[in-house]
Amino acid sequence: MTWYVALVGMTLAVAACEPVAEGEVRVTMSGGDGTQRGYASHLFQDGWSVQFTKYLVSLGDFTLTSASGEKRTAPEHVLVDVQKGDVPLTGLKGLPAGRWGVGFRVSPPREDTRLPDGNVSAEDLAMMRERGYSYWVEGVAVKKDVGVYTFRMGFPVDAHMVDCINGVDGTMGIVVPENSVAQAEVTIHAEHMFYDRLGTHRGVQLRFDAIAATADEKGVITPEGLATQDLLDLRDRNGGELKDDQGNPVVYEPGAYTVRTLQEFVTQSVVDQAHLNGGGVCTVAH
Repeated sequence: MTWYVALVGMTLAVAACEPVAEGEVRVTMSGGDGTQRGYASHLFQDGWSVQFTKYLVSLGDFTLTSASGEKRTAPEHVLVDVQKGDVPLTGLKGLPAGRWGVGFRVSPPREDTRLPDGNVSAEDLAMMRERGYSYWVEGVAVKKDVGVYTFRMGFPVDAHMVDCINGVDGTMGIVVPENSVAQAEVTIHAEHMFYDRLGTHRGVQLRFDAIAATADEKGVITPEGLATQDLLDLRDRNGGELKDDQGNPVVYEPGAYTVRTLQEFVTQSVVDQAHLNGGGVCTVAH
C-alpha cells in the first residue's frame, strides 16, 4: 500500500507542475457598414437616408472573467472614430485557454484617454470630456422632396457592459485557444439611435422625421434641438402634429423607461448598442 500512495503522490506532483496551455485575445472596434457607409432610404419607415462623417466612441476597461472568477483587464481607455474604419484597441496575453466572459465600459473620456487611431482631434476629446459624451456623431440626412439636413449630436452614456453573448456562435463570451489568438470585436450598431422603441430589438422601425423636425433655421440638428421635442407631443417642422405618410400620428414607445424628450429617448436607445462580434448583445450592469 505504501508504494501505491507514493505513486499517486508522484503522479499528482507531476500533473501540478505541467504548464497550463495559454492563448491571447486581440480586441478591435467596428461600426460596420452602418457607420462607414450609412443607411439607405428603404431602411427607414419615413424614407430618409443617413450618412455619417464622424462617429466617435469612448470606451475602455475591456475585461475577461474566467469560470473560476479570475479577471484580466486591459485598463486602457480610448476615443476612436469608427466611421473611418475598424480600429485595433488592445490585447491580453498569457490567458489560460478556455472560455472567458467578456465585459467593457462605454464612458466619457478620462484624463488618461488615448487617441490610438489618429482620426480624433484634441478639440473633440476636450469637448466630449467637458460635456460628458461617450458618443459624438456627425453626418448628413437626406429625404426626397424634403431636403438635406446635417446633424451634430452627442450622447452622455456611462454603461458597464457585461455577460456579452458572442455574435458568431451565440455562446457566452469567447474561447481562448491554446497557443493561438481569439479575436474579440466590439461592434457598434449605429441604427439604435433611429429606433422608435426602447427595451426591445423586435418590431422596431427606423425613423428620422421627428429628429429632422428639431433642426435649426440652417438645417442643423443638435442635442439642444432634440431636447425640445416632447415625446408626448411630437411636432413637425411647421409646428403641427407629426404624422407619417399615411396620416397617422408618429409614436415613440419608451417601454419601461422614464424619458420625456427625444434627446433622452435616443440617449437611452444607444446605451446598449455596443455588441460583441457582430450581433452578440451584452447586459447593461447597474
